[in-house]
Amino acid sequence: MRRFGVLLLVALSFLALGAAAPPPRQVLYDAGSSYPRIIRLTYSGSANGTILASMTTIQNNNGIGIIESSTDGGKTFKQIATIADPLAANGGQICCSTLYELPSAVGNMPAGTVLWADTAGYGAPSGSRHVQERLWASSDHGTTWRYVSTFATAPNPYNTWEPSLSVAADGELVAFYSDETDKTQHDQKLVQVRTADGVNWDDYKDTVASGDWYVRPGMANVIRLPDGMYFMTYEVCNNDLVHLCSTYFRESIDGWDYGDPTNLGAVVRTADGKYARHTPYVAWSPGPGPNGTILLVSEMVVNSDGSIAPENGKTLLANDNLGSGNWYEIPAPIQIDGVNNTGCKNFSSSLLPSADGRSVTEVATDLDGTVCKAYVASGPLQEPQP
Repeated sequence: MRRFGVLLLVALSFLALGAAAPPPRQVLYDAGSSYPRIIRLTYSGSANGTILASMTTIQNNNGIGIIESSTDGGKTFKQIATIADPLAANGGQICCSTLYELPSAVGNMPAGTVLWADTAGYGAPSGSRHVQERLWASSDHGTTWRYVSTFATAPNPYNTWEPSLSVAADGELVAFYSDETDKTQHDQKLVQVRTADGVNWDDYKDTVASGDWYVRPGMANVIRLPDGMYFMTYEVCNNDLVHLCSTYFRESIDGWDYGDPTNLGAVVRTADGKYARHTPYVAWSPGPGPNGTILLVSEMVVNSDGSIAPENGKTLLANDNLGSGNWYEIPAPIQIDGVNNTGCKNFSSSLLPSADGRSVTEVATDLDGTVCKAYVASGPLQEPQP
């Protein structure tokens, strides 16, 4: 409790006092954008240290992926590529992209290949709609892209959403996504598939699927911890009607088996009962904890009674014990006012800790007038005093 209390005071001071103003943010993409993602190349030889960011946008009624690059540690970015998914053209719509660097070879894709996955086609008429989750690859650090495969095609007009990628311990590429197509049993469930070559996908199975039809697990993201465990966060909506869409987590030894899918997992919560709500994204940082820290950004943070916390939209949650025990708060690099599940403000943000664990870069969306734009900023990570 004492550790949490000290850090909470630091966080509130950061938010409230002029002497501890939040770091400046810059526009990452100066047009409508969503689902920003950010990674640092680690398996790419001479390109290691390059930071890549992605987001989706609409240009002339076509869904487009935007790829940007920074070679100065995130101080400046420039656009280096676009990805034009033909399934998202002419009003087909695009959503929910993710960005990932292969740590080891998958099929003919060597370590260092950059992958991008998107949801496409949900704007098609219901009579012909079959939403797809699609994989793209770049062998030149994000400059040029090629379509690789489709790892999910909806068998009916209902949607699939929100892909994320991870390489399991056996070297196979695993894709997770939110699946609304099993309407007789579930309004939505979290599922997974895998591939040994990047092209042929199989072993579709439930990851998290509630026995209550209305409960909606989704939005999975996975990191690998220093002890080798795989750590997954996701939201579960319509389960806890006080806290709504709370963030849960579970672990896996091998990156494929995450346990009984009917068990919703463990909820992320602080010592004073605050919850993370909506669109969680998780990252591993070498600090500020003495043994490293798990960092979590979510769209909202609420009090134990479900009311909006004062630091909502302006705080990250952290855990120094590989996910065990209570989480604590630290100031977010990007401070967003008025976050209340509006669909843009702080919706599906992402984090990139520095290599030394002393700072973190955040990409997040916020409204500029009526336009939802992606922003980027970096801020310090400080170990609280005992």
